[in-house]
Amino acid sequence: MLVDTTFLVDMMRNDAGAVGKAKELADGNVPVLVGAPSIFELYVGVGLSVRSSEEREKVLDVLKSLAQLPLDPESAIRAGLIYAQRAREGTRMDPEDAMLAGIAVENHQPLLTRNRKHFSGIPDLKVEGY
Repeated sequence: MLVDTTFLVDMMRNDAGAVGKAKELADGNVPVLVGAPSIFELYVGVGLSVRSSEEREKVLDVLKSLAQLPLDPESAIRAGLIYAQRAREGTRMDPEDAMLAGIAVENHQPLLTRNRKHFSGIPDLKVEGY
């Protein structure tokens, strides 16, 4: 299961919903995967933080146990098409969200997020909340 940045941030904050979902996934032996755009977003947070050393340690701690999925050419193509479709529909979408959706679809992974609305209506994308 590919996780959105919201899930990772909530895990670092010990959010009960995220922690409970992580336990449920672990108990079910469901691999938790992180996409390159989420790593980017986390490190933007590190760079903007007044406590960047502490934030970097939190990020490294949460990422060390997760397998990573890159933004490969196929995922980038899918992401571009998703982003363009949303733009044509007049629906704003962050490029990072489009990239995560592209990675999820191309790798046949559901996407776990607190912000289900950001990803609703994307063809072939299964979205799960917590």
